[in-house]
Amino acid sequence: MDIIVLLPKGHCTKIQELQMTTVLRENVHVFGVEGNSDELDEPIKAVFADVAFVKKHNLMSLNSINWSRVLVQMAHHFFAYFQCVPSLDMDPLPRVEVVVPTGAAGNLAAGCIAQKMGLPIRLVVAVNRNDIIHRTVQQGDFSLSEAVEQTLASAMDIQVPYNMERIFWLLSGSNSQVTRALMEQFERTQSVSLPKELHSKPSPVLSGPRLCSQVPRSCPGCRADPR
Repeated sequence: MDIIVLLPKGHCTKIQELQMTTVLRENVHVFGVEGNSDELDEPIKAVFADVAFVKKHNLMSLNSINWSRVLVQMAHHFFAYFQCVPSLDMDPLPRVEVVVPTGAAGNLAAGCIAQKMGLPIRLVVAVNRNDIIHRTVQQGDFSLSEAVEQTLASAMDIQVPYNMERIFWLLSGSNSQVTRALMEQFERTQSVSLPKELHSKPSPVLSGPRLCSQVPRSCPGCRADPR
């Protein structure tokens, strides 16, 4: 196995950079690249869209572009719930609130799927100044801002939360045509106003009023776990 690491130059702390660039293994290849997280994701998604190329070189991704990453995060939600609830013999089971600091919304998508499977959790999404998910939940405004703002939580500095496509699919009742139309419009115009019937559905799933738009240094939750 060979591991290819794309290091966003200037967007990580010195300690994070050293953690990636001082691994002295022949199968670990670290590349410093220009651009933010969204710009790094574009070529990765393009590569994995080329099925023949992926099969020829036996490629896989370890971020949430890969569905298996979301499956693992679903297990995290179940495990966390079992740790929080004193007993599983209660009927009904108590609801647990899970706060999810997020950028690309992978862990959020996992929580939505776990909830669909019957896990009694309430999801509260926390973002920084790159607040496209906040605006989507609150206003149905799934659109890019003028620029990505760099914060102390670099993993959350994302303008294109690609896992929202999976969440839209869930909220639309697994309607692939509706989801495809939304995402194609977003790719063309970088702006989508969610249909009323879709925007009305996130409220019981994603807790809009409690979203965090703080700069990470003033938000203990973001500072403790910037993922």
